[in-house]
Formats: sequence, C-alpha cells, structure tokens
Amino acid sequence: MTNDKTATMITPASVYVNENNTPASRRYNDVYFSGENGAQETDYVFIGGNDLLSRWSQHSDPHFCIAETGFGTGLNFFRVSQHFQHFRQVHPNHILETLIFISTEKHPLSKKDAADIMQQWKQDNILGDVCADETLSASNGQSGYLDLCDLWLAQYPISVAGIHRRNFSINKTDLSANITLDLHYGDATDSLAQIQKSPNGVVDAWFLDGFTPSKNSSMWTPALYEQMASLSKIGCSFATFTAASEVKRGLQIAGFSVHKQKGFERKREMLLGVYSGNSHQNLNKTSNANSNETRSHLQTPELSQQQGKLDQHQAPYFGRPSLNLAKQSNDVTIVGNGLAGAIMALKLTQRGKRVTLLWQGELPSDFASGNPIGGFYPQLNAQHNAASQIQMHSFLYASEFYKSLHTLQPFSHDWCGALQIAFNDNTRTRLNKLDSAAFWPRELAHLVDAKQASEIANIPMPYSCLHIVKAGWIKPPSVVNACLEQAKASGLLTLQNNSQLINYKCIGDGSIQLALKTNEQRSVKECYTQALVLAMGSGSKALTKHVIPLRLTRGQVEMVSNSQLSQPDNVMAQLKTLLCHKGYFTPASDGFHALGSTYIKEDTRCDVRAQETDINFNMHIQSIQHKAWQKALGQAQLNPNNYSRAAIRCSTPDHLPVVGAMPDSLQFTELADLYKALPLHQYQVPSHEKNVFIMTGLGSRGLTTAPLMAEVLVSQMLEEPMPLTKPLLDTLNPNRFIVRSLIRREPWQT
Repeated sequence: MTNDKTATMITPASVYVNENNTPASRRYNDVYFSGENGAQETDYVFIGGNDLLSRWSQHSDPHFCIAETGFGTGLNFFRVSQHFQHFRQVHPNHILETLIFISTEKHPLSKKDAADIMQQWKQDNILGDVCADETLSASNGQSGYLDLCDLWLAQYPISVAGIHRRNFSINKTDLSANITLDLHYGDATDSLAQIQKSPNGVVDAWFLDGFTPSKNSSMWTPALYEQMASLSKIGCSFATFTAASEVKRGLQIAGFSVHKQKGFERKREMLLGVYSGNSHQNLNKTSNANSNETRSHLQTPELSQQQGKLDQHQAPYFGRPSLNLAKQSNDVTIVGNGLAGAIMALKLTQRGKRVTLLWQGELPSDFASGNPIGGFYPQLNAQHNAASQIQMHSFLYASEFYKSLHTLQPFSHDWCGALQIAFNDNTRTRLNKLDSAAFWPRELAHLVDAKQASEIANIPMPYSCLHIVKAGWIKPPSVVNACLEQAKASGLLTLQNNSQLINYKCIGDGSIQLALKTNEQRSVKECYTQALVLAMGSGSKALTKHVIPLRLTRGQVEMVSNSQLSQPDNVMAQLKTLLCHKGYFTPASDGFHALGSTYIKEDTRCDVRAQETDINFNMHIQSIQHKAWQKALGQAQLNPNNYSRAAIRCSTPDHLPVVGAMPDSLQFTELADLYKALPLHQYQVPSHEKNVFIMTGLGSRGLTTAPLMAEVLVSQMLEEPMPLTKPLLDTLNPNRFIVRSLIRREPWQT
C-alpha cells in the first residue's frame, strides 16, 4: 500500500447555485443535473434507458447491482431507491429483495452543501412530480425519498478514500439491507479497478453520469470502459446522457453494443446499450435504433459467450469463492459464540438464510466476548497501510452498524470518545507524526493539547492526546444478545449451546458432516449442514487444518468498583471519556470502570491471577503521571468489590483478521510455482473446502472489526459486491500465509 498522502486525502467539491437555481461545479463548470427537472431526467435517461422496472420484475436473483460514475448530489441514487421501494411494495414476495448501488465520487459534496441541496429538493417537491410513464410514479409520494435523504445525512461519510458502505432497510422494524450504497471516494477508473471481480460479473446496469466529456475528459477514457467490461455481467446494460462519438466508440471497443435514442427534453440524442462480452466489435455498424428497438434489445440480449473472466490484475490465489448451494438450499451452520458468530448470524438471517448457531459453552458470550466492558476505537498509525485502512474502515462501518442495531435492540454503550495518551517520548513522537501526516480527517481523529484533553476527559490530563471523536465503550455481551434477539425475530435462527465441534468433513454430495460433542453425551454425535462458518475465536486453531497460523494470547481485565473507598473528589468518578495508552480505562458504568489488559502469549488458561491485576494497575499508574490519578488508582486497587476476568484472544502473525473460504491443503502443491513470479493467468484458482468459511483472528479489536468482517464474509458467500477494495481483501484472505510461504520458499509453519 502506498504511503502517498494523495492516496487517502479527498478534495471536496466546490459548489454554487446557478441562475436556474441548480447546483453546479466550479471545478468543471457544469451542472449536477437538469435545471428543468433533475428527477425526470433520471427517470428518462437512467431508469428508462436501462429498462429497470421491466428487468426487476423478470430478475431471478436476490439482488440487482447498479454502478454509477459520478455520485454528485446523489439524485440518481435517491430516485432509483424510491422506485425500488415502490417495486417491493407492489411485489412483496418477489425473489429480488435487495438493490445494491455502487457509485464513485472524486470530489464529494461537503455535508453542509449536501444538506442545503436536499433542503432545496424538499422545497421544490421534486419527488412529487409524476413521470410520463405511470409505472414510474411512487406510491408513497414524497416521504420515502426524503426519509432516505435524512438517513443518508445522518451517516454521511467522512472525506477519506475507499469504500463507504451504507445499508438502508425499507422495513424499519429490521436491519435488512434492502438498499445498499457503496460509495467509492476517489477517481472513477481507479475505484472501479479496486473492486473485487467475480467470474460471473458484478454489475447489472450502469449509470454513466460524470460531468460532460468536453468538461471532464479525464473520466471518459478507454481505461474506464475496460473496467466497466471487467465488472459487467453478460447482458449488463448502460445508459448515459451523452452521445459523444468518442464515448460510443470506446464502449464498443470494450464489448458493449451501443445505440442512440432521443435525449431528455431539448437534448437531441443519448447513448444506451448492452454488454455482450465481445470486444472490438465492427465500429462501422449503423446503430440508429429507436427507443422501442433498444428496449426490446435490453430485455433479450444476445449472449455470445459465457463470461467466466477475472481481471488480469486479480491474483487467482486471492479469489473469493461463494456459496455453492442449490437454489432451494438456505441452511448455514455457524460455530462459535461471541460477537463474530452473533453478527454473522444476524447478517445471514437478514439475507433470508436459515442459520443454526452452535457453541461449546452455556451462554452465547462465554469467552472473549464475555468481558463486561470493552473499548471501541481504531488502532491508527502514521502509515497509509493495509492495517490502518482496515482499522479505519472497520471503525466507521461499525459505528453505523451499532447505531442502527441500537435503534431496534438497545444495548449498553457510550459514544463518549477516546483519548489516546502521549504518555512517553516514543508515543508522543508517534502521535505527532500521525497527526502531521494528515492521513485521517479531523472528524475521525486529531491531536489535542493537555488543556483540551483535560476538558474532554473532565479530569486533569498532563499530556497531549489523540482525540478519537466517535469512539467509546460497549458491553460486548449486550451487543451479542441484541444481535441474536434481532436475528430470532426473523424466525430463521436456531440456537444450540453446549455443543463442541470436534471435527468436520466435506462429503461427496456437497454437504458437510459435523462431529459434535455435547455436555450431556460423552460420545461424538454426527450431523450434517449445507454450509459451515467457523467464527470460534480461540477455538478456531484446532480446526484450521494446519493451513492458517493462529496465535493465542491470554488477557485479564479488571472491573474496578467506584464505591466505598471512592471520595467525592475522586478523579476516577469524574472521568467522561475512554482513556487509551498501553491499555484502556473506561468511565464508570453501573458502578464499575473497566481496566485492562494483559497480553500473555500462548497461555490458554483462564484463571484469575493477582499478579496480572498488579500489572494492569501499575500500567495505568505509570502511564498517567498525575498525583490525583495515581492516588485514586491506588485506592481503587484495594476495593474489595473489584473483580477480574481472563479470556483468550485469537490473532495472526500479521495482526490482521482471517476472513474468507477455508483453504485446502492441496494448495501446497497447486501453488508450488509461486516463487517463479509467473504471469497471473498461468496460476489456477486453488482448492478450497467447499462451502466452508472462516472468520477469526480479530485479536483485541473485535468490537471494531467484527461488523465489517462479517459484512465481507456474507457478501462473499452470497456473491454480492464486496465492501472493501481488492488490495485490502487480499490482506484478509486466509490463503495469504500459504502464498507468502511459497513465494519465499520457506518451510510452512503454523
């Protein structure tokens, strides 16, 4: 990953309102949408041009994916979302349940500009306009559209490069991803190149809606059309307002049939067409088809070949195979209690899968996720590397996930912010470097001096600190219970405790045989499932078949009572924010502060140890050199109401999670030539254990990473677009350890 600051910094749009009261870009000297009626333009050019309403009714998959070049004000997204809501109201039992909208934006609007524009939409009653085609009219009038705008503003992305996924539920009583927006901040061509490709394609329809080619030629390039082709399914359509000859020719060369039809209102012509998979078509062919011919062509494309292609720059050994199930099959077994298993169960039931969640203990949060309170904050550093980006995107996604979950199933938390303390010279240098590098926007994290830190924490702070604004603390057991209660409400979740997975075996008919041992039976019981997800934390190590090197680390935390010995002026009682250094210290909740944690490698015992309690308290006393704080901690350590808890973390040698399909040991022979660095097309897709997936290695950052890692895995399993860029997905791939070992010709060690 590059350390170039330009890789993450995003320059916002410069917007003004022209004489027609239409938002326009100063940079490109062009309007964002038609001054006459932007919503009707979207209906005519993009929704009608791609024949979406007819195609939705005939669609045979659970999701339909639209990709757009140029998010702008978001008008196209909001308009098509309104029509999709209407489609679901008219066809509540249709197999098509989810709309996925991918869009790119190099210069996003500021949140203030976006809010101002949407307020103007309300005043102009744009959504109240009825289209010429009666089927395009929204049955719920204005409210659904404006509600979605308000939801969007409430979770508006910060200005940092990468994919910002937002899930919107049509049914407000659940968290189903009926409408998913993947907004890529960055150059359109570069962003499309970073999308994980699929052998069957990703995109069903394209909205080509950048500023006009004469004013923004950098977007309308052969490289863009090639990326479009690499992402398109056979029969994927496109529509665009432009009729420029260079655009037409570029799309034809990339494999799209291209036709012209009457443009919107006073515009003479526009382009639309279908991807057939044939590149370098006959460019002299006349394509003056009228709108009726084009619509017929969209409905019945001539599929000239099977797609079965991957991007030439996408390594086969980092592929992400999906579930291989019969259409009528929906059963998935998840093994592992705790946060990872509970969030996976919720997300799979939201997608209509029947889930059995089984685990070894009594309660669904017995092990590492059973800690009473945990700190919720990302581990950022001064390099724009994979680890920092995964932490940052995980934190941002998790923030929105937890907020949405809490509205339906309340759980114990406090978004009180966090102060990462510059408690010594090395830490001070590192935090200063992180702040001056300016990789991370100020609304995510910024440096504050000791005075500002004292005001934020509400206690005397002797050091400068990194203020992580959206951080806080969460009680993991309450989140686990909230996820399971929400999943149970679907009627698709079965819970099975006191069941230990001893082993599993993929058998010939495509199912998976599980060997289970229950507390009531000493003998091993066999049962079967169609798909298996291992989300077992520390329990994963025994079942990784020697293909994933997992590391187990003991950690003990202290629950410090804020009663008895606490004095009225005790600084601990006044603390208002999470404190982080080598460990963390939370404000009081239900009379207790959480303090931790120790790191004892390869120790898997969970007994409570007095010497580790001393380590935890001394770590905090030494890190905050303030007499009042040290006195308070000294008193608190003697409180007889304190208690401790130990659990085992599961991590990896590179400290990144493992998310994806379970590798097969055959990869050692299939990829034996990796050290030769042959062209990628000469390597085959390596073997995986069919319908077996794993999510583990979250370490001490499970609260931060679990929601996005679960979204990654569910998206992979169901062959949906992925919520992270291809390079970041590669760093999470379970194959990465085998690949590194074979490239370096090193003996394999687990």
